[in-house]
Amino acid sequence: MRIVLVVLFCSMAFCVVRAQNAEVLLEDLSQSEGFSVHDLEEMLQTRSNLNAATQEDLELLGFLTPYQVASLLDYKNRYGLFFTWQEVLLIPGFSEEDTELLSLFFTLEEVKKSGKPGLQSFLKEGKHALLLQTGTFFPRGTEYSPITQQEYAKKPNSRYLGLPWYRYARYDFKLRNKYRWGFVMESDPGERAFADFISCHIQASELGVLKTLIVGDFRARFGQGLLLWNGTQFGKASSVGALCNKEMGFTPYTSRDENRFFRGVAAAFQYKILSVDVFFSSRALDARVTEQGFTSLDQTGYHRTPLEVQKKNALKAYVAGVHVSCKGYNWKIGVTAVGYGYDQPDAGTVTYYNMYKNRTLPFGGMSADFGLRWRSLRFFSEAALDLGKAPAVVAGVIHYGQDGNHSGLLLRYFSPRYTAAYGAPLGRNSSSSNEWSVQLATTRSLFNRWKLDGSLWAFRFPEPRYLCREPSYGWDTRVQVYKNKHRFLLRQQRALSDKGILDKTSLSLRTGFALSDSFTLVLRSDGTYCYLHENPGDWGVAAYAELEYDNGKGKIRGSFRASCFYTGSWESRIYLYERDVLYGFSIPALYGKGIRSYLNLRYTPVSFLDLWFKVACTLKETVAIQTKIQLRIRF
Repeated sequence: MRIVLVVLFCSMAFCVVRAQNAEVLLEDLSQSEGFSVHDLEEMLQTRSNLNAATQEDLELLGFLTPYQVASLLDYKNRYGLFFTWQEVLLIPGFSEEDTELLSLFFTLEEVKKSGKPGLQSFLKEGKHALLLQTGTFFPRGTEYSPITQQEYAKKPNSRYLGLPWYRYARYDFKLRNKYRWGFVMESDPGERAFADFISCHIQASELGVLKTLIVGDFRARFGQGLLLWNGTQFGKASSVGALCNKEMGFTPYTSRDENRFFRGVAAAFQYKILSVDVFFSSRALDARVTEQGFTSLDQTGYHRTPLEVQKKNALKAYVAGVHVSCKGYNWKIGVTAVGYGYDQPDAGTVTYYNMYKNRTLPFGGMSADFGLRWRSLRFFSEAALDLGKAPAVVAGVIHYGQDGNHSGLLLRYFSPRYTAAYGAPLGRNSSSSNEWSVQLATTRSLFNRWKLDGSLWAFRFPEPRYLCREPSYGWDTRVQVYKNKHRFLLRQQRALSDKGILDKTSLSLRTGFALSDSFTLVLRSDGTYCYLHENPGDWGVAAYAELEYDNGKGKIRGSFRASCFYTGSWESRIYLYERDVLYGFSIPALYGKGIRSYLNLRYTPVSFLDLWFKVACTLKETVAIQTKIQLRIRF
């Protein structure tokens, strides 16, 4: 571990850090829990077109300055559409890091043609994409070891009889802004079925008053997410733009997460400033069901053993809802109503952290949301009431100042009794309940083009929560100073649990520089210190060196990383972002003492074919190897 400390302190001596803001955002969300690889996949698949983006779309991101927004719109008006991200780099005020982060939220496409497409349009203009992925790991453990029929009859849940390979396939078809359809098939390692999970959808859009019609699997996101939001949201991130969720309405479901989606029909109608969105869903959920009812929902998505297969699709869930709104150029008012139920009663165990949950009919609620842009201020809010009359409220304001100075404030009040099965977890808990909190975020311009991002989230839980049997409180503060490729990040947290008061301080430093036109070397070091009051402190460090390659022609890209880490316990774990295959990302939690490395490659031999390969190896007490292979064909 002396090597780790040497790299760490040498990096601190440089006091320069590469501002890979996309990595910072994803690590931030992963550490906040609730954000997974499925969320990133869904986020990338639902990106909007930068060539059709409005001023409001760009401002809602929160990380672009007014000067950058104005420059981008002016460039687009003067020179037309963007065809490559290199063109964005030519715009005054845009760095490589800004462009990389922008690509997480936007694509570069032609502005879609209007008019009614005919059969010839389907054949000539339709865009197809086929994505195939597989992967495996070593060692595979006793679950995959041979077993006799007699032994298996005695312990059928001790073995996985399926292949130890991950299998995934996805197909998408798009035609202008009118039609889209596709399917997803997936099987986890150990599952015997050829396609254990299957999802499909058909979407028609811009058909007069009917703006969107989706049959099959879809997601619904309205208001700020208190009542109806089963998709990705960024409220737990530290940026100003993350305070306000951007309403997306109905979108087709194209992810591989087996839980957070609806299955049925959704329709959105619009006449002038009035919009009406309605949907109905009926689908089966994985659950443990007894004679008294369902005791718990199983959201792992695994069906490898007879016990896991027994839970598959064991519970029927029905959901219906409507959203009515009026929207002008810089304002919006909406009302949402949702009702849902199950074909079995809720027979789950009542314990200290879920005693307030609503378990009896009726299930559902109503909410009202509001948004207003006035001069340099954006106001947003949503107030909800479930059918048990428990309230929940979020309200915030964002100020867009001069020279890129943004500031935001968000207030939360969630009753301990508030129950919304299809709302987003907007607070610190796994659901929007049992919380009073205030969140502040700001971006300030400093001298000589340096910038500062800061955030403070102070929260209080008036009733017991998971692993904490008493009312509790806490905070999460972050400070980031950066300029071009230099960044310094400091974070301090406090949390209370049954163990006591835990304070955690984290420091992250990065630097990177080009070795040649094709190779870039990136260095990073992280340190953390955890102090459980009245107990010895616990510390951890991690460092890596990563070599990135790009041949400049877009055909071959890759990266190789070697890292080492040491942490005293799970509490002092460190998260490090890793590059991955398309629609994937890895942010492993490193703890204990060990070494981790990975190789990630992308090869594009022709314009319509992309091949990804990743292999990662972790050495602790034993060696663990993971591999991924992915193929994408576009035609």
